[in-house]
Amino acid sequence: MRPFPRRELTDEKRIFNYRPSRARRQVECAFGILSSMWRILLGTIEVHDTFACHIVKAVCVLHNMILNKEEERIPFISNDELAVEARTRNNDLPACNRRPGNEAMIIRDKFMSYFVSPLGSLTWQNN
Repeated sequence: MRPFPRRELTDEKRIFNYRPSRARRQVECAFGILSSMWRILLGTIEVHDTFACHIVKAVCVLHNMILNKEEERIPFISNDELAVEARTRNNDLPACNRRPGNEAMIIRDKFMSYFVSPLGSLTWQNN
């Protein structure tokens, strides 16, 4: 999801920008660890979408099995190294400078409202 621009950033918009950004970092770190072990994930998986989904699920299952058997098999990779790798990988993606549709902006606003509501807020997010 596209973050709100930095100019005229309200507390609600700042909180929204932080939450997907934090989730993205976690996913990038996990994917960096997976792709360092399973080379098929380093490039484009050129198969039908359904089969690609099966490949990713199989890799996750195998990865978890290996973790359960051999904790020392995966070398320690710092978050900084993974972030650099993810930025490098993302720089290869084509630029998309289109304005998001109204539906996407409505969904983003709904997430923003949820993140600041009592149900979706975190105790430390206003600090």
